[in-house]
Amino acid sequence: MRFLLPVLFLLSSAFVYAQGELTVAEIGRQSKFIEAKRDALLGKTDAAIAQFEALAAEDPANDATYFELARLFKAKELFDPAIDQMQKAYAARPNPIYAAYLADLFRETGRHKEGAALYTSLRKQDPSDEDYYLEEAAALVRAQDIKGAIGVYNQLESRIGVNAELARLKHALYLGTGDAKRAEKELTALVDAQPRNLENRHLLAGFYVAQGNAKAANQVYKAILKLEPADVRAQLALQNAGAPAKPGDTGSDDQLLALLGRSDVDLDLKIGKLLPLVQGLARSQDARSGTGMDRAEITRAVHLAKELRRVHPDEAKAAALLGDIYFQSGQLNEAADAYIATLELDDNVYPVWEQLLGTLYLSNRTVELRKYAEEALDLYPNRPSVYVHYAIGEALRSNFGEAESLLSEARLMVSTQAEATRALDELATAFSVLNSASSGSAVKAEMLPGGPNGPLAFLLTNATELDALKGYDVPGNTNALYLELLGDAAAEAGDKATATAAYARAKAAGSKSKELPRKMSKLGS
Repeated sequence: MRFLLPVLFLLSSAFVYAQGELTVAEIGRQSKFIEAKRDALLGKTDAAIAQFEALAAEDPANDATYFELARLFKAKELFDPAIDQMQKAYAARPNPIYAAYLADLFRETGRHKEGAALYTSLRKQDPSDEDYYLEEAAALVRAQDIKGAIGVYNQLESRIGVNAELARLKHALYLGTGDAKRAEKELTALVDAQPRNLENRHLLAGFYVAQGNAKAANQVYKAILKLEPADVRAQLALQNAGAPAKPGDTGSDDQLLALLGRSDVDLDLKIGKLLPLVQGLARSQDARSGTGMDRAEITRAVHLAKELRRVHPDEAKAAALLGDIYFQSGQLNEAADAYIATLELDDNVYPVWEQLLGTLYLSNRTVELRKYAEEALDLYPNRPSVYVHYAIGEALRSNFGEAESLLSEARLMVSTQAEATRALDELATAFSVLNSASSGSAVKAEMLPGGPNGPLAFLLTNATELDALKGYDVPGNTNALYLELLGDAAAEAGDKATATAAYARAKAAGSKSKELPRKMSKLGS
């Protein structure tokens, strides 16, 4: 379910205290609520949270206060407190808007069992709402409780009868669990219930083809032609009738590839089977560089994720999973491309934006880092991390004034978080050191984005080392500050060709360095 949450919320919260004649205390709480809401809209998240928490203590029956707290905690990515506050809001005033928001929080945090339980209670309250059954079953699939999901679909089917959507959903789940008999039964029941629906018959025929049962497939195609002699698909299928090879059964990966290769198997079920691969790579030592990792396991994970992506080219989840596998195995350029493809399919998932920005930074694709940071800022103007990545992008083209301005914006959003403020101060110090093009011990490399292996840390410790700078270069590198420092080191060593090429690349990458034109002129370039 999807609701117009912002509109409905503003309507409900604007009048939360406007029912009946107000007491002096209620007028005071209304003023405090409006003040807290104003701070929230201005991005003063911590101040707004403190005010709403005080209101909640003063008036524990006010569901709108808990709803506001949930939204603010979610904005800070503190999901457990957000869920706790949303549960209080829903308990105080059960309604579909709160239920939908709580369900989204459960889904975002992977607490799929709790999401399913929420929809169970909703459908018990209103058994006539089909969406509750579908949402509950989808949550159970994400939790890999396939038996439970099928049970919910069966309950809905008992209410509304055999239904094409339900039959296909159950068919996909049975296929995913390897239960071909029940998968077949769902389609045959659908054909029996709607005997003149040719699409259902084609779906059954396609199932038989995939199972290698040419005889059964041909029987279905002949039945289609009896109903519609001009059906071209059935005619062609019978003309090319043969005996398709049966799916291989030579090992677990063969079986998994066969499962991933089927477009009629539920996508969430497939992703659930591949997630352990991502988690395993994430647990490996030094995941970003791939050092110490099993290369065969990396190849296997990429191979399986690519197959999922091939079968589901229009699904953002499949592209994001491939990106995660590339990232965790240290293949940063490939990861960035996969995350970009994800956002082209669905740009409403903030964690993918943050993952893309971090990957572009680590891979020195600085021009794209600025581009996507600017796009992210339009969608998520209250996310400190976006400002930080944008600031890094500007600093890496020697635009330090703009970088500091962006860091200041981030500071306003985390003003009461000592650790975050300290990290921003470290970053500002790093910018200052790099602005003078020399290394410095005042900045701890492990505190910088990307840790000791990130571009900022590398430049701080190797700003004048020609051999190290040369070894750091890769095709597609648009880190203008790095390229200028490479040119400086090469010019100092008398390597005019390398210096000239590096300065030209820095200029092409959008460098804002005031010294770069002078350096290029000095070399005659």
